[in-house]
Amino acid sequence: MPLLRAERPHPVDRFFDATLLGMLFSGFLALATTGELDPFTLSLTALAFSARLALLLLGRRLELPAAWANAAVILYAAFYPLDYHFLAEDFLVATVRLICFLAVAKGLTVASNRDAVYAILIAFAELLAAALLSVSLLFFFFLSLFLFASVATLTSWQVRLGAQRVGQPLPLAQPRFARRLLGATFTASFTIVLFTVALFFVLPRTARAAFQNLVSSRFHLPGFSGNVRLGDIGTLQTSSRTMMHIKVEGRQPQILPYKWRGTALSQFDGQRWTQSRGSSERLKFSFGSLALAADPIPRRRTGRRLRYQVQISESGLDTLFVAGVPEYLESNLESILRQSNGALKTIGDAPSQFRYSVSSYLDPSNGDAAPPPSPEERRIALSLPPLDPRVAALARPLTPNEPDDWHRARRLEMWLQANLQDTLELPATTQADPIAHFLFDRKKGHCEYFASTLAVMLRSLGVPTRVVTGFQGGTFNPVSGWHVVAASDAHSWVEAWIPNNGWTAFDPTPIGGRPAHAPLFAKLSNWIDAADLFWQDWVLQYDLERQFKIAAAFDKGGIKQVLSRPSRSRQLRELTANAKAWLLLYGPWIFALAILGSLAWVLTPWLRARQQERLRRARLQAGQASPSDGAILYRKLLDLLATQGLKKPDSSTPLEFARELPPSETANQVAGFTHAYHRFRFGRDRAAAQQMLAHYDAIERQLHQTATEPS
Repeated sequence: MPLLRAERPHPVDRFFDATLLGMLFSGFLALATTGELDPFTLSLTALAFSARLALLLLGRRLELPAAWANAAVILYAAFYPLDYHFLAEDFLVATVRLICFLAVAKGLTVASNRDAVYAILIAFAELLAAALLSVSLLFFFFLSLFLFASVATLTSWQVRLGAQRVGQPLPLAQPRFARRLLGATFTASFTIVLFTVALFFVLPRTARAAFQNLVSSRFHLPGFSGNVRLGDIGTLQTSSRTMMHIKVEGRQPQILPYKWRGTALSQFDGQRWTQSRGSSERLKFSFGSLALAADPIPRRRTGRRLRYQVQISESGLDTLFVAGVPEYLESNLESILRQSNGALKTIGDAPSQFRYSVSSYLDPSNGDAAPPPSPEERRIALSLPPLDPRVAALARPLTPNEPDDWHRARRLEMWLQANLQDTLELPATTQADPIAHFLFDRKKGHCEYFASTLAVMLRSLGVPTRVVTGFQGGTFNPVSGWHVVAASDAHSWVEAWIPNNGWTAFDPTPIGGRPAHAPLFAKLSNWIDAADLFWQDWVLQYDLERQFKIAAAFDKGGIKQVLSRPSRSRQLRELTANAKAWLLLYGPWIFALAILGSLAWVLTPWLRARQQERLRRARLQAGQASPSDGAILYRKLLDLLATQGLKKPDSSTPLEFARELPPSETANQVAGFTHAYHRFRFGRDRAAAQQMLAHYDAIERQLHQTATEPS
C-alpha cells in the first residue's frame, strides 16, 4: 500500500483537517516557548508538523497502517519509564516528550473519527502542559490561537458527523463556506475570550492552589542554586532572557549603577565554587513587613539609602536579589530564609513569580557591618586547593606596602582591572588549573575568572574571601517604567572580610561597554517586555488581594478618591502629556494605515471577484471549464437580463424562459446561449462552452447599446 495518496477532499473535510492541524500546532508552539523542550524533540516535532502542512497544501495524505502507529505508541510507553529515571530525571520533562511523540505518531495520522478524538485530546494535553510551564505572555497568544482552531475544528466536525448520521454524502459546499465558518469561529472565540477575561478578574484564584505543586522549581541558574563552575556565569551572559524587573524610587537612569546580590560561595576546589554549610534562620513577615537588621532596635547608619521594588520574572529563582545592605523588606510572602552568607531565600511553596520592596543602606566604600565570621567560617574562607605557586607569588609583591586588608584588596582589584581582559569567549579546552591559565597564559576571561582570581590571591595573603553571584545593572524600559535585568546582566564579584567594616565588596572585572540594540528592535523589545510584565503582574500573580483592591476601587466614590490623590493626578498629567506626544508622532502614520486598511477591506472582495471572473472566462475559452462554471455564467446572464426587466420565473425551465422572451436579437442570443448551456452542462460538449461565452458577450453588448441609445 502506498504511503502517500493523492486526494481531492470535500471543502468541509479540508477545512477540518486544516483546523485540527492548527489545534495541534498551536499547542506545540505554546509548549515550545516554555524552553522545556530539548533541541532534538523540538526539531523532530517541528519537522513533522512542517511535513504535515506541506502534504495538506499539496493535497496528499500520509497513509500509515493503524497497527504501525499503535505499535509506536506502545514502544514509547515502554521507553517512558527509562526516559523518566535515566535520561530526563524529571517527571514533567519526560511527560512533555511523551506528549510531543503522541502528537507526531497519532495526531498527524488522523484517518477516522476515533483518531480525531485522540488528536484533540493530545492537543489539549500540549496546551495543559504549556499552561503549567509557561510564564510568558506568548502563552495567552497561543491559547487564543488554540481556542480559535478548537471552535473551527469542532464546528466543521459536527457538519461531517451530521452527514454521516443521515447516511448522505456532504453536499457541494458554497463558495463562501470557509469564509463564513471562519467568521462565525472568530466571533465565537472572541466572545469566549472576552467573557473569560472578565470572569478572571472576578472569580477566586483556585487553579494556582490546585496546580502549583505539579511544577517544581526544576530550573536553577548556575551560581544561584549553591554552586558555580568557572565559565557558568559567562555562558549565562550570552542569553537575553529576562530574569527580573526593578523599579527604584526617584530619578530613573538609563542603566542602574547597582549590583544585585544573590548568594555567596566560600568553598573552592580549583574548578567549582560551592556554598558552605552554614546556619540559617527563618524570618516571618508581620503585616507584610520585615526588619532585617541584626539588632532588635537597629542603629540607623548615616549615608545614602535606596528604596526599590523587585519582581522576579524567571520561574525557578528562589533568591531575593538586593542592592547594598537591606534593612527593611516588604512582600506578600509569609516568611523567608536568611542564610549565614547573607543570602535571602524563599521557602518551599513560595510562588515562582513574586514581588518585594526593599529599603537598603547604600555605600560602596563600607561593608555590611556583620559580626566576625566564626572560626569554622574563617577557615573555609581562607582554604585553598592545590594551585600554581605563581598565583601567591604574584599577590605578595603587588601589595608590599599596603597598610591594611582593605588597601591590599583594592590594590589587587585595580591590578586585575588594568592587566587582564574581560571576554565572553569560553576557553577552548578544560584546564587543570584554570586560575593560573587565566592569569598567566590566556589573560582574558569571564567575570567569575576575575572574581575567583582575586579571592584566591587575597586568601593567599590571609584575607578571608567569598565569591558572590548576582546581577549588575538593569536597562530602563520607558514603556513599563521598570528596569529590565536580563541573563546577560549576570555577574560575580568578591566579598572580603575587613575588620571593623564587615564583608566588603570588590569587583576586579574591567568595566566595558554594551552593544547597543538597533532603535527599532529596542522599541519593539520594550513593548514586548511591558506586555510580558503586565501578564506576570495581573495574571500570574493575580490573587484575592488584588481582587479586593479592584472591588474597593469600584466602591462608591472610590475612583474619584483615588484619582484625587496628588500622586495620581501627577501620573495622569504625565500620562496625558505622553499620550499627546505619542499621537503627534505616530498619529499620521496610524491614520494613513487605517485609510489603507479600509481601502483594502473594500477593494479586496471586488478584486478577488474580478480575478475569479477572468479565470472562469479563460477556462470556458479553453474548453477546460467545469459544469459549475457554466452554471455560474448562466446565473450572471439571468442577473444581466433582470436589469432590463426580463426576470426568469422560478417555475420556468431555462428553455421555457428562452421561448417566452419577446422576439428580438437579444432573445435569439439567449436561445442560442441556453441550447449551448444544455449541451455543455448535461452533454459535456466542450465546444459549447465557447459558444456560451460568445452568446453572453453578444447579449452584454446589445444591452449596453440599448441603454446608451437616445430615446
